Amino acid sequence: MAKRRKYSEDYLNIGFTTVLANNAVEKPECVLCDVVLSVESIKPSKLKRHLETKHLEHAEKDLEFFKRHELQSLEKKFQRYFPELTGEEEALVRHPFSATLDVSSIPDEVQDEFLDLLNDFGA
Repeated sequence: MAKRRKYSEDYLNIGFTTVLANNAVEKPECVLCDVVLSVESIKPSKLKRHLETKHLEHAEKDLEFFKRHELQSLEKKFQRYFPELTGEEEALVRHPFSATLDVSSIPDEVQDEFLDLLNDFGA
């Protein structure tokens, strides 16, 4: 079996991040058009070719430009996976450790389980 090339953080310099496909295989994803390329394309020359043929106007952009696009892409994916979340729910998903849990607001059975777990872990 041929050795698979691993994603490198340097690939963001040419507009690519990574996604996990079936069998936990890393595949390159263009942050500009969200196209996922094949595993064989995880080579700087092939990634650069995609950038220059599909997005020539962005070929000379800096890392910050691609980071912004990566964040915008992640925001779109977040909205696609959690479209029904608004207000407080969305804030909790974005910042899960920013809220405090009001134990008295949950049902008694769940309270007991929660407190048992809390005690088991020495919190």
